Amino acid sequence: MAGPDAAFAAKLAHRTRHNEVLMLYFLAAMLGLVVVFSAAHLLRRSRDGEAASSSPLVRLSRCFRRFALRSCRGVPTLGHALLVGLYVMANCLVFFVHLDGGGDMPRLSNVGSRTAWLRLSLGNLVVVVVLGLKVTPLALLTGRSYDRLNVLHRVAGATTVSLVILHASCYTAYFVGTGRGQRLLRSSDICGMVAGLSMLGLAAAGFFLRRRFYEVFYYLHISLWLLALVMTALHQPDLDRHAVVVLVAVVGGVWALDRLLRLVRFAIGAVGNSARLTTLPDQSTRVILAKPPLGASSGMHCFLWLPGMRPGQSHPFTIAGLNPPELIVAPAGGFARVLHGYADANAGNSVLAAVEGPYGAGPSPAAYSSVVFIAGGSGITFTLGSALDMLRTDQNQRVLFVWIVKTTASFDSLRHRLATLRDDPRVTLRLFVTRPPPTPATPATPASIHEPVELLTLSLPTTHSSADSDQDLDPEKAWSGPTLRSDKWQPPSDVHVQTTRVLTNRPSNVNGIAIAYERPNVASLIRAAIDDTPPDRRALVLGCGPGPLMTVVRNTTASCIRGDGPAVDLHIENFAW
Repeated sequence: MAGPDAAFAAKLAHRTRHNEVLMLYFLAAMLGLVVVFSAAHLLRRSRDGEAASSSPLVRLSRCFRRFALRSCRGVPTLGHALLVGLYVMANCLVFFVHLDGGGDMPRLSNVGSRTAWLRLSLGNLVVVVVLGLKVTPLALLTGRSYDRLNVLHRVAGATTVSLVILHASCYTAYFVGTGRGQRLLRSSDICGMVAGLSMLGLAAAGFFLRRRFYEVFYYLHISLWLLALVMTALHQPDLDRHAVVVLVAVVGGVWALDRLLRLVRFAIGAVGNSARLTTLPDQSTRVILAKPPLGASSGMHCFLWLPGMRPGQSHPFTIAGLNPPELIVAPAGGFARVLHGYADANAGNSVLAAVEGPYGAGPSPAAYSSVVFIAGGSGITFTLGSALDMLRTDQNQRVLFVWIVKTTASFDSLRHRLATLRDDPRVTLRLFVTRPPPTPATPATPASIHEPVELLTLSLPTTHSSADSDQDLDPEKAWSGPTLRSDKWQPPSDVHVQTTRVLTNRPSNVNGIAIAYERPNVASLIRAAIDDTPPDRRALVLGCGPGPLMTVVRNTTASCIRGDGPAVDLHIENFAW
């Protein structure tokens, strides 16, 4: 029996070496994607400010970006979809190359081996960890911070779990079919089952809990990840002979180093730091810090830790300003709701706090001659912070700042910041309230507190449809609508506006800034601002807000990128935690 056993062992060794080489090819392909996209990012940064007709390379780049920046269902943009497609293609190529092994081994066994931890599953595990790092070198190389890479992290995670399921299914069918089902009861295989179930739990938690119960998801994510990592290493029967243990150790070490760096930054951010909490009329919470994170600027975000409230949690919030260091936490459930109650209980008191960051790699608005800020609701924290940071420079710029909210109560918390924008001659500031103001309860109400209001009824073009345009959509999210009443920003010809005059009790301005009770045609505003930018200059559009609004901002900006026009950049802040 030694002869057949030795021959079978030789076949196994040959297959293992072949699969190890394929895994290295897969990782090399992933590294190649990083190099290509990093080079493209750095090259565009260095050349996209040139005159429109000066370089065919610039024209080619803009043609690609006009396509890649458009929104796509399931992922933020068509560019993301292209990247995901290349990633899936690399997986498929590595999976199918020489899968039959020359006919020497059963097909089920080959598929199970190819998708094993040491092969595709473990190769993808490396990608998952790299894309999930908070302190990531990819932020410098690609201009994308961790939050913008998170969607790719989730795609890689789903791919890894799919391969794990395929690996377990094929090997189970193979051993049971050949009458060797008892082999699956070995301790190393039981560890593999635990690792697989842990990864399946990771996927289920991400799908069902991440949006609604983030705190529960976070703790499950960390716990199941650590369990999966340890069980993956123990899944190998001969720990000293398998490269998988070394690779798992490296993956775990990189993840632990990221955590250690964040812990050190938290410690630095805690020294001499504290916070004063204030509740605001719109149910938001203002957090005034004693000191900001090192290297922070307005519009970036940091993680806030309040040990007196929830010592086991930290949450990310945008830095609304630096003088003083200020965070505005919008009303929401979970941590935000508890923070609001904690601020009520500690009004006027200084509480222990620590911050870690900053994060947020994006274009510098100061480098552009025309800048458009579009904020929807609580998205003001990012856009306003970025605008205030930009206005500290003496650049000769033209700035359009648009903030769209449901009610005027949202303006109360940021009156002092809005006044700064109002007083800057470079800024055109537009405030919109989308929720229809209430009509008087009785006609006996004194006329002195009312003023005529034009309620606008729209007849919109029917050439555009969206899954987000349901009748029960929140008013703030129905973004196509009436345009600004301004000589400079004209509505498109296919939007017809009817007005009805009623009496209502509502403010007409905030700190001298006129309030328009209408839903702006955001696309028209963006096009007008970019069209007014000279072809040899640069324009930037920054947006933060609800998904439907950001879809309009994204697609409109992409359509404005032309080879004979100004260089146009787009930055959408969309947190993925």
